[in-house]
Amino acid sequence: MDIKSRKRKNLTTVAIYNSLFAENQDKQKALITITLEDEKLTSLFSLRQDLISEIRKILRRVKYLDTKFAYFTNIELGFDKGALTKQFNPHIHFQFFYDNYEPIQLAVSSIEKKYHFKNFDTQQANNKNAYFGYVIKDYLENNFDEVLEANKMALGMKKPLYTSSRKNISNYVIKYIYNYCKMNDYQKWKELASSERYKFILDNIRDSKIIIKPSTEQLPVKFKTIKNYKIYIKI
Repeated sequence: MDIKSRKRKNLTTVAIYNSLFAENQDKQKALITITLEDEKLTSLFSLRQDLISEIRKILRRVKYLDTKFAYFTNIELGFDKGALTKQFNPHIHFQFFYDNYEPIQLAVSSIEKKYHFKNFDTQQANNKNAYFGYVIKDYLENNFDEVLEANKMALGMKKPLYTSSRKNISNYVIKYIYNYCKMNDYQKWKELASSERYKFILDNIRDSKIIIKPSTEQLPVKFKTIKNYKIYIKI
């Protein structure tokens, strides 16, 4: 196992979660955790796909067309970090960002008929600033565990244990801006926690200090072309 590569991937996962949180900070938040009776990862993969698909299907109803919704999911391998024992206990966390909880409730009720829940827990935050960092605890640098990472690789069937809805800004654009801020040694950037940096970017986009345009537009040479976009940073 390439430990450096695994750590980089884990940091990317944390960054994706923090980015979604920053983009959806104005929305309500809930964390749903489900354990299935059969304790099979294949069943959790299927459950995840069915629940997200059902929510999207419900959101296409006329009643919910204006409903805002985003998600981050993560499958955890259990108390003993994935060893195949009676304590294996794999489970899935669904972090939802929303302005109407009803479509989520309807979707859970619908798919519950197909799956046998061993445990179901839901936490709805009263505060929009609530940060459910628990969902990414296994990806944090301080929690890196070689045994867990090896078991994730062995048991994950080459599928990602986490999934998320698409962010407003492409990952490669964010990566370019992160690297730019790091290389230019901005004092403010260095003072920010990793969970605060995406919001810093969003605030500077809002204030037109970071400008992102389609690459097809004719723009001054000061704009840097990054795949499908042209970017100018004047922080």
